[in-house]
Amino acid sequence: MFNSIQLFGLVLLGGLAAGEVSRRVLALPRTTGYVLFGLLVGQSGLNWVTLLDIESAQLFIDLALGLILFELGYLVPRSTPQAGRQRLLAGCAISLMAGLLVLLLFLYWGFSTGSALFAAALCVATSPAITIATCSDVGAKGERTGLLYTMVAINGAVAFAAVVLLVPFLIDSEPLSGFARISDALGSIIGSIVLGGACAGLVLLGADRLEKQAEHQHLLILGTIVLGVGTAIYLDVSVFLPMLIFGILVSTIDRDHKVIAIRIASDARVFLVITFVLAGAALDIAYLRDYWLEAILIALARLAGQVLAILISRKSIGLTVRESVFLGIGLQPMSSIALVLLVNTQMLYSGMDGKLVGMLMATILLMQLFGPLATQTAIKGFGEATRLRPPAKNEVPAQNIGGTS
Repeated sequence: MFNSIQLFGLVLLGGLAAGEVSRRVLALPRTTGYVLFGLLVGQSGLNWVTLLDIESAQLFIDLALGLILFELGYLVPRSTPQAGRQRLLAGCAISLMAGLLVLLLFLYWGFSTGSALFAAALCVATSPAITIATCSDVGAKGERTGLLYTMVAINGAVAFAAVVLLVPFLIDSEPLSGFARISDALGSIIGSIVLGGACAGLVLLGADRLEKQAEHQHLLILGTIVLGVGTAIYLDVSVFLPMLIFGILVSTIDRDHKVIAIRIASDARVFLVITFVLAGAALDIAYLRDYWLEAILIALARLAGQVLAILISRKSIGLTVRESVFLGIGLQPMSSIALVLLVNTQMLYSGMDGKLVGMLMATILLMQLFGPLATQTAIKGFGEATRLRPPAKNEVPAQNIGGTS
């Protein structure tokens, strides 16, 4: 019905309008509106955006996800070695506990150990895109928001590494020994770390030469992400893990703040809108109709595992019981990256159970719709949603007495 350029404009303008309606009329995060618009124009609705259109935009999607993961890594706040170690241990505990409960649930349903492990690994990841976009929209600022970014980054790193380790054992097209499969997976992880470090080194060297010129530094970062994603595809390693490492290393090493990071929620909002709308278009609401109960149970298992682990380790990361519950709620959005990983693995592993795919698709859709609200609730619970705070009774609005605001 539309050519590719018209579709691109439709996705941008329609996503923008849906996000504003979601925010202003329904008091929901804009990202919920983006996903709903994707469902409307995708295979669940008008079918204007087909799976072929989404496949042709895969390079754009990979670049957008690379930028999102770089920003997530960059947003992880610096901490002392002791505090960093405590947060790392707590984050790993959260990932393992949530993954364990989801694993037991899939084993109870009768899936094979390999399939259940893969499903649990996908369910560990929290959506960086939803977290970044929602925090930006509500003006999230504070120590607890920084902790949320840290836990989302750790969850993502654990999930990506687990998927890389598991996929070689699921692929049935090549007769390889167990040692060869493990070596291949470890080589991919090491390659991802090296690639992330190389990208960080390139940006840090470039920022030192360019000085603080935002337009040039943003071009430097975007160019490095494009080169990094392309190199990851060429080397057949994870596209996502290097970009996350890239952001963390730049933030950690750049103590003089020479790098002017690009913000996907403001400087590159177009990537964010496209990612959510296409994710919604790729998801079929029929999966949620058929597997709604299983999706709810998976979501509850994730929530229970995350909250339980946070409560156990809350003292080491300085949280109250109330803050621990809100942190668990904030970790609920499931990542659109999980959708990409699921589709890619399904292409490699012809024996993947259709019921397993349906359950995971339904869960991803459910948490794409309700995840943004969960993140918004968590930030409000932390008291760090600066744009949602009611004005004080005696507060006098500031007057603009000239110049630009």
